[in-house]
Amino acid sequence: MLKKTTLLLTIFLFIESALASGVSLGTTRVIYPTDSDQVKLKIYNSDKESSYLVQSWISDENNNKVTDIIITPPLFVMKPNSDNILNVVYTGDKNNLPKDREKMFYLNSKVIPSLNEEEQKIDNALLISSTTKIKLFIRPSEIKENSFKSYEELRCSFIKDKLKIDNPTPFYINLVSLNNNGNELSKGETLPPKSFTLINVEKKVNDVNFNFINDYGVQIKNKSCNF
Repeated sequence: MLKKTTLLLTIFLFIESALASGVSLGTTRVIYPTDSDQVKLKIYNSDKESSYLVQSWISDENNNKVTDIIITPPLFVMKPNSDNILNVVYTGDKNNLPKDREKMFYLNSKVIPSLNEEEQKIDNALLISSTTKIKLFIRPSEIKENSFKSYEELRCSFIKDKLKIDNPTPFYINLVSLNNNGNELSKGETLPPKSFTLINVEKKVNDVNFNFINDYGVQIKNKSCNF
């Protein structure tokens, strides 16, 4: 008698489109103000025939699972052509969070497809799951600056053969397509608040352009760094 086995293959996706199989998140990033009890985001299953098992959790920048931030429901089945709400709740002590800058985490959603009747008859079935990771920013309510104009505060300079980008703002700033006169310097950079980032470059330049991704996930194009 043959034994039926199912092999699960997981693909990890860290993408701005936040799309996995027939299931997609309703946003590419989550902003969590500290004066809110929770934030909500929608998740959709556009597949008109298949159901999916969805598991979600929060991790830190080192990919360690976080227990102070929970997602409900953490595990559920999405029926075909349906949507659901994910609730993100900070359960830790908010007094331990920084007051003058954001803190970044990641929201992970793992999607596992179901087997239809024909696939269940196969002796060795292969399930391919997808795990999508998007940024989650805990934003202190004490911050009064405008995040949509944060890119205007960036300062560029050189330290030997490295391009230094200073971010004096309290926000994480997401840049893509950094270039000099069309020559690519970096595909993308996430600049931590009140810090700086060094980028290796072949030669010094005096003009750096970039696209800025705002809180809505919209790219604001062709902005210049101040030297």
